[in-house]
Amino acid sequence: MTLLAEDLAKPMWQCIHFTDSAPLHESLSRLGVQAASVDGSKISSKADLMSALAAAFEFPGHFGANWDALDDSLRDLSWLETGNHELTVENARALWQSQPELAGGLVESWLGAARRWADLGIGFHLVFEW
Repeated sequence: MTLLAEDLAKPMWQCIHFTDSAPLHESLSRLGVQAASVDGSKISSKADLMSALAAAFEFPGHFGANWDALDDSLRDLSWLETGNHELTVENARALWQSQPELAGGLVESWLGAARRWADLGIGFHLVFEW
């Protein structure tokens, strides 16, 4: 299945995606999706992951850089514009191969937040670009 920008512009139960090529951020922006990205090949620790996510989503300075803080922050995002959100993990194969527990933890946190956003009619997608 080809992943289209239009798929990432709406709430869906399928919010975790694995693809060889993610839609360009410019395409997502035109559809009102706030797109962010992190480089999976640069994540070798939980601290690296939390730092990359904090930068990608512009988390407030009080972000605790732990799983509970990530859960809370992904469910809030009040400091960003209202609308659909998408995160692309570029070079995701490197993350899954070197840090599978971190990749899995990200998926778990994402799914919890996606449920909250879907209840509000907001798309919230995580794309692992292989």
